[in-house]
Amino acid sequence: MMSTVVAVLSVALLLRSSLALAPGAVQQVVNLPQCATVSTASLSLNAANHTLLANSSTVHWGYFYSALEPAAVVNSGDEIFVEMVTHHAGDDPAKMIIGDPGMEDIYRWNKDGDIGVPQRGANGNGDGVHVLTGPIYVCGAEAGDVLQVDILDLAPRVNPATGKSYGSNAAANWGYQFKAGFLDGIRREVITIYEIIRDAAGGLLWALPDYQFRYGKYPEAMAQYTGPTTNCTLDAGMLEGAAKGENILWTNLNRTYSGANVPCINGTQQWSFYAYPGLLTQHPTGDEDTSIRGKFKVPINLHIGNIGVASAYNKTIDSVPPSIHGGNVDDRRTGIGATLYYPVQVAGAMLSMGDAHTSQGDSELDGTGIETSINGRFKLTLHKKAALPKLVQNLTFPLLENANEYVVHGFTFADYLKELDDPTTVYAKSSLDKAMTVTYNQTRDFVMHAFDLTEDQAITAITVGMDFGITQVVDGNYGIHCVIPKWMFANSTTPYMPVTMAGTSKPADCKLLTTL
Repeated sequence: MMSTVVAVLSVALLLRSSLALAPGAVQQVVNLPQCATVSTASLSLNAANHTLLANSSTVHWGYFYSALEPAAVVNSGDEIFVEMVTHHAGDDPAKMIIGDPGMEDIYRWNKDGDIGVPQRGANGNGDGVHVLTGPIYVCGAEAGDVLQVDILDLAPRVNPATGKSYGSNAAANWGYQFKAGFLDGIRREVITIYEIIRDAAGGLLWALPDYQFRYGKYPEAMAQYTGPTTNCTLDAGMLEGAAKGENILWTNLNRTYSGANVPCINGTQQWSFYAYPGLLTQHPTGDEDTSIRGKFKVPINLHIGNIGVASAYNKTIDSVPPSIHGGNVDDRRTGIGATLYYPVQVAGAMLSMGDAHTSQGDSELDGTGIETSINGRFKLTLHKKAALPKLVQNLTFPLLENANEYVVHGFTFADYLKELDDPTTVYAKSSLDKAMTVTYNQTRDFVMHAFDLTEDQAITAITVGMDFGITQVVDGNYGIHCVIPKWMFANSTTPYMPVTMAGTSKPADCKLLTTL
């Protein structure tokens, strides 16, 4: 697994990043080194800076897998700049792909519509949609350790061809509106393209809806756009990016994508909905509706929807359902100023990230946030099993901390890969009732251990001072979180004063910039 990793860093690509790299701040790493055989404590005293650019050789589509070759190797205490790419850039290629070489390399469809990436999704058939950058191998990490990830900064990627940033919100068939129903009874999938607005100095202001269009999966929606046509995707292949000796064959001979059959007819496939990651919408669709312009604006809350370590599960796993390893938690608080803690399950931790959002409300109701390509800077710190801080001892869930609070993340199944004989049934078996029970139990156990409370003391503290909320109802393994104010357990004689913006992890005095 630890064969030498080669990262080719292009100065031109660095200049294209919207999160500027200060001179000397980032070390260009060619021929990434083997892990040093010294203690993690001494490594942290000599922290380095790394860069991980997103391109076809540093991302994987739609799955976590412990045997992937690392895209970067870091030591505890190091900082790393990472580019994250949205899997919805194809909703408007002219705005989010064309003219950006890194994006064009990842969305490799040739002029005849042939896909250039042999596998997308955990099983090769488009299941698991996210473009994940990584994995990042953390030297010295072993099962039982805890990986701390500090989010130092985030900024939207700028398309050098336009000088602008855009995102997409997909009101999709997995959104809760399809369960709740539509006022007119007409089922429909709607894409809304948003522009990220900046001031004259480049500071971020808000997101504005630009236009909408419908996909044609549901005839009653009367969408003019029937979806893109491509040459046929592969129906079998080898897992791309696996470590040497890991020769894993995947097949999709019946061409089933997201539960629907999309046949190969005369060498082409017609996609009536977002059934396969990386599809490029063919504009004009004949269905563009600009009437939404000017009707509202959305606060900027840059955050990461999908970030986590590799699971100990010995197969590729779908990137959509979150679990103990983190992954697609989709908590809008996973932004600037947040610190994340993950139980390490495999050697090196193997951290991957993607699915970044410009904004999203709790629940991610319609299926997605404002899906946006975003660049970030992170600090990674390893806590060894034998010397874990009290806060993260016995950690069985992804924990978030910011200056104001702790956030416990619970799901219908705390570890669905262990709890379900068939992990794919997590979509059908998800329940908010079960997620609430799991989150309550995890919160109770956390505050009892971290703050030396009895069960009865924990119950009253949770009830009167902590907030439960719906993280997401669209990711297969439904999520509920509990927000714990740190002030409750601090030796403070002053009244409670929030130090982070409500509903985020950004410091209250944070000024949103596009550069560091």
